[in-house]
Amino acid sequence: MKSAIQPELINDPFGDPGLLVHFLLQKRALLFDLGDLSAVSNGTLLKVSHVFVSHTHIDHFIGFDRVLRTLFGHEKTLTIFGPKNIIKNVEGKLAGFTWNLVEQYSESLTIEVVEVQESGLLKATFRAIERFKLCDERQEPFVDGLIVDDPAFSVRAAILEHRVPCLGFALEEKPHVNIDKDKLESMKAEPGPWLNELKQSVLRDDPESSFITVPFRDSRTEDIPLGQLKSDLVEVFPGQKIGYVVDTVFNDRNSKKIVELVKSADVFFCESPFLADEEERGQARCHLTSRQAGTLAREAGVKKLEVFHFSSRHKDCREQFYNEAHEAFQG
Repeated sequence: MKSAIQPELINDPFGDPGLLVHFLLQKRALLFDLGDLSAVSNGTLLKVSHVFVSHTHIDHFIGFDRVLRTLFGHEKTLTIFGPKNIIKNVEGKLAGFTWNLVEQYSESLTIEVVEVQESGLLKATFRAIERFKLCDERQEPFVDGLIVDDPAFSVRAAILEHRVPCLGFALEEKPHVNIDKDKLESMKAEPGPWLNELKQSVLRDDPESSFITVPFRDSRTEDIPLGQLKSDLVEVFPGQKIGYVVDTVFNDRNSKKIVELVKSADVFFCESPFLADEEERGQARCHLTSRQAGTLAREAGVKKLEVFHFSSRHKDCREQFYNEAHEAFQG
């Protein structure tokens, strides 16, 4: 398996925007935007660890209540990233409910909210056990667009223009290491913690001359160079890069940010509410056309373009959206 993540759009391209990313080897998922989530099962929502909200227009944030309803009563931490004012938006949502019975729950939901601003990352915490009162506000640096650095993946954000700040995201799966079990068997080595040590050494790019102690089935051990073990046992997969951009205007400043953010992505999910001949309408409403989405994808050198978030005014033009975007993408 070359990738351990699988992205999929939540709704039809004419529906609310949203992207669900499954981790195939873990009970884990990520959500990009919180629009209509009726197509997502409660079981899947319970796996979500991070939510990335582009902005809080209703078609990108109406699903917050569904996530809250599903996760409430579980011992879990959910981290939500969003643009300026996302902390107030979440605080307002939580304040709309009465929490006088939370003490009866033995398990408590915690919501960490991260506000992405040019000046830094503003963070705040809301705990169910404390009736979701805002607490622990603090500021952290926002460097090189990085907002998440997890052992399995990283996420970068760019602040784009949509009359209000709107975030674009790039998810990068970190390289992962597979051990060839057949070769491990043939060398008669004993599986154990040393295999994790081997994986970590490979990921850290340790010197190939360094040694790892390998236990064998005949009870002996042997110090073997990392370079030899890499050659004999290890396959390294680089992982996928996934871009996600919605609700933004096509201009020089924005285009440069988008291209830099999604550069060389394996899949680029890009909004395309308007057809190619509606550039003026797109500019007025701060949205992209099919041709502009394809142009950005081509300039960024992405491998695959997925356009979505089509205007409902064009229900009969589904194939036209795809064709115009593909034409521009191919140049």
